[in-house]
Formats: sequence, C-alpha cells, structure tokens
Amino acid sequence: MRTRTTTALIAAVLLATLTACGSSDDQEGKTVDTPKPPAYTVANKDEKVKRGSVDLIVPDATVESAKAAIQDYAKGIDGPLNYSITVVRSDADKTYVCMGEWAKDEQASQIYTGGRIKGDTWPAILMNCPDPKG
Repeated sequence: MRTRTTTALIAAVLLATLTACGSSDDQEGKTVDTPKPPAYTVANKDEKVKRGSVDLIVPDATVESAKAAIQDYAKGIDGPLNYSITVVRSDADKTYVCMGEWAKDEQASQIYTGGRIKGDTWPAILMNCPDPKG
C-alpha cells in the first residue's frame, strides 16, 4: 500500500514539474515565458520555391510582441528553405521593429545566409530588433 502511494505521489510531482516547464522557452540556460503573439496583418508576401518574405503589420508593436508575431508566423511556413519576416507598425512604415530570418535547416542556413543562422534545433530564427521608434 505504501509503495503505491509513494509511486503515485512521485508521478504527480513529476507531472507537475513537466507541465510547469512546458510553458516556457529555454534561451542560453535561462527560462523565459513565451509571450502570446499579437494580432497581425500579413502584407507584401512574396513566396518562391526556396525563399520567401513577408511583412507583418502590428500597429502598437513592441520588441517582445514583434518577436512573438515572428515566431507565430514561422510555425506556418511550409515549403521555402529560407524566409525573411519583418514586423512594422504600418504598411507605410519604412523602418521595422523587428526582423526574423528563418532557415529550415542547417544546410539552408549555409546556402542562403552563409551560416549566420545557428540553431540547436531546426528550423531556427535569427532575430534583429532595433525598434528605432521604441
């Protein structure tokens, strides 16, 4: 009886620990909560067989919300090997809040970016977020 109770307790603690860890990303050993992506409008989408690009319009974008929008959009990329995803506050905006460059795998990163995009897992995104108006 004690063995069953102890086993059940250990299983419950492990499940709670795994569930708590599942809601965050690990960046260089630091646990960071993944923000919910903002609503965005897709504009200027240009998709070829191997490359693609898109602007995401997020009117009140912050660096954090722009990164979340890029990560959200990247989840749906199917086909191209390399993709440029730019977040702007309006379609007329010439400066961007954040740009993500996505590569499907290490070989695509080597071919299309000279290996600039690195990842422990693939696909991977290289972010550049100057936010000139932030």
